[in-house]
Amino acid sequence: MNQAIIQRIAEKCEGKHIVDALAALPGADFNSLLLEVFNRRSAATTAPELLHQYKQNRFVKPGDMDAVALLETQLAALRILERLHFKAVTLSPVSPLGSCSVLGAVSQEKVMSAARGTEVMADATNALALHIAELKQHGGPAVLDLCAAQCHIRTQPMPSKAFTPHFTIACLVSAGVDKGSYGFECESMCKHAVAWAAVLKEVYGIHEMRLRFLQRGGYPDGGALAAAVSRSLTERIPGLVIETAENSTVNNYYTGLQFKVVIQVKEQEWEIADGGFTTWTQQLLGNKKERLLISGFGLELLKRVSG
Repeated sequence: MNQAIIQRIAEKCEGKHIVDALAALPGADFNSLLLEVFNRRSAATTAPELLHQYKQNRFVKPGDMDAVALLETQLAALRILERLHFKAVTLSPVSPLGSCSVLGAVSQEKVMSAARGTEVMADATNALALHIAELKQHGGPAVLDLCAAQCHIRTQPMPSKAFTPHFTIACLVSAGVDKGSYGFECESMCKHAVAWAAVLKEVYGIHEMRLRFLQRGGYPDGGALAAAVSRSLTERIPGLVIETAENSTVNNYYTGLQFKVVIQVKEQEWEIADGGFTTWTQQLLGNKKERLLISGFGLELLKRVSG
């Protein structure tokens, strides 16, 4: 690193609280500083120390899933989703720093922050929303249905041995614009419900699922939204069971309506998919008419628990 850059950064930090000073650095200076620190730390690391770090760090260990079986599951799911008109996207393993905390109000402490203004992928739906926003800025279609099967990593403690720091999720994102009378909301929810039902049936041999609705704030009338979506789903998907759960926790992630896909595996209930409406494309494009439905399905988790 150029000594002049180091000197300039040192002068900017002089007399200030170290955290405040570093947080206030311009992006280019902060990245240069991080790269220099990483270079020096890695240069001072020996091979035995590297092995010790590997043994101690829970984030770097391989998964215990059969690699071929997991890849076959991902491929089968993506083929089904593309058949149902969700275009598969190959995402980068990193996204811009703040992708989760800025859009989804998720603590940055749950995300593995990295150098060069990035973070390790913790939520592929954020990355797909960014991709959609860029496409729309360049004249892309108003309605987009995308999917991805992506390895995620999250840093919070896992609730059980069925969960690991890195795991594979299949994600759906449907973007559009307000049609009035909850037209986009009803159509996109039907697309997602049909897609997850098909994956469950054709990949895992699970023929029954139900939806659990949780009303969230942000819509003028969340009750009317939930009722309209419920009517639409039951008309288009005969036999689909929809239940309403109590909203026991504060949620700043979803807007209007959140849903869970609930299944039974070996006499145990699993919420295998989670989704809902968000304001992410509204925020990114500065347009209140934008609408976005996201959902994520635990491909690896279901493979793990179903055997």
